[in-house]
Amino acid sequence: MPAFVHSVLSRTIKGQVFVDSGSGQSFLIGTDAGIYFVAGNTRNHPFNHFIFEFGRQRKHNDGRFTLFSSSSSWDLVIKEQQSISLKQMRRCSFIFKDKDVIAEKNLPNQYYMKKIDEDLVKNSSEFNEGYYQEYWGSVFNFIENGVGYAILHKEKIVCECTSIFSSDRFAEIDIATHKDYRGKGLASHTAKAFLKDCLMNGIMPRWDCDVANDTSVHLAKKLGFSDRVEHSIFY
Repeated sequence: MPAFVHSVLSRTIKGQVFVDSGSGQSFLIGTDAGIYFVAGNTRNHPFNHFIFEFGRQRKHNDGRFTLFSSSSSWDLVIKEQQSISLKQMRRCSFIFKDKDVIAEKNLPNQYYMKKIDEDLVKNSSEFNEGYYQEYWGSVFNFIENGVGYAILHKEKIVCECTSIFSSDRFAEIDIATHKDYRGKGLASHTAKAFLKDCLMNGIMPRWDCDVANDTSVHLAKKLGFSDRVEHSIFY
């Protein structure tokens, strides 16, 4: 299951859980931000109708409806339904395996790292207050339950690695480097600090990205992520 599902089930973030009241064999779990995961019996037509009507209403009201599929069978069901127009995207997820890679090296001169706090959020152009409001409900909730690190150069935030979702079991990485500072290995530095923090607290890091994002896939492997699994999302 995606990391956001664990976040909802552990009540780290607010969300919704819908279960087929008849057989209990199908379910839809989603965040308040509009990201959902569907799994279970694909032949439960009444419940399937509910899912896509629910999505249609969200989109009609200008809400987000991003649907993570749990299998190729669900891919077919989603593509064949007629209630709502959804585009398909292939993504890949990785599990962290190689703990030897988290050994940290010294940052270049005039660069330093800080754990993400409220002040850094206020000054971030990438992972700002709007970002944490959307995915965490509030900056405060992220500070209390999430994990993130940033590298600064002369007081300017140049690279950040944060948890887009976290629970007591998993933390999914979101990472960004300022365009003027790419190619310096800063993403690896922040990611290693993130990984170390997770492991010290018994949390397993997760990596998820588009299959076509070669840069992200390469960085994931470099940082010790493996066991690539591809899946579909619909939006």
